[in-house]
Amino acid sequence: MPVITPQLVSLDRPLGATKDEVIATIAGLVARAGRTTDADALASDVLAREALTPTGMGGGIAIPHAKTAAVTEPGLFFARLAPAVDFGAPDGPADILFMILAPEGAADTHLQVLSRLAGSLVDDEFTAALRAAATPEEIVALVDAAVADREETAAPVAADARSLVAVTACPTGIAHTYMAADSLKAAGERAGVRITVETQGSAGLKPIDPAIIAAADAV
Repeated sequence: MPVITPQLVSLDRPLGATKDEVIATIAGLVARAGRTTDADALASDVLAREALTPTGMGGGIAIPHAKTAAVTEPGLFFARLAPAVDFGAPDGPADILFMILAPEGAADTHLQVLSRLAGSLVDDEFTAALRAAATPEEIVALVDAAVADREETAAPVAADARSLVAVTACPTGIAHTYMAADSLKAAGERAGVRITVETQGSAGLKPIDPAIIAAADAV
């Protein structure tokens, strides 16, 4: 089953004035698309995750999510919100929203797909394209390209560059874990610093080689 379809896209429609209303409305739309067995349970589980840490990421982006028995197949719902809605980001409300639908016990490969989407949200070109898209089909194409399996490449860093190591994790390990890792890597490339990140999330643990830790200048 595709991760996202045009039926899982809402463009510039008012879905509610608060994040609670928006999440409840989207849960209903997810049910209409046949992606949840219980819209009320889905909304409740997403709001319970929201209570742990707000999912407003800054830059007008929110990524409410939860691992829940109310969905059986991993997926995404995209909404371009009009008007924007407060999801707890310090710099203001969100106009771009992805609700990540992650089943309890989902396979690692599916969660890795969702984690690639989370990492893409730190890419200004990707978010600009989401804001400019005219149709649900354009959104689907953008997301499909973002979550496609691809080999990671890093910008070259000088051999004598300072070296850092880091660990990223969040309560559910679906989105913030990977967005934080990608943000750190991008910042390291800009600064000419070599940074290696261990992600601790639902897609699994990627431990850093002990030799890299021992050689690091800082954590």
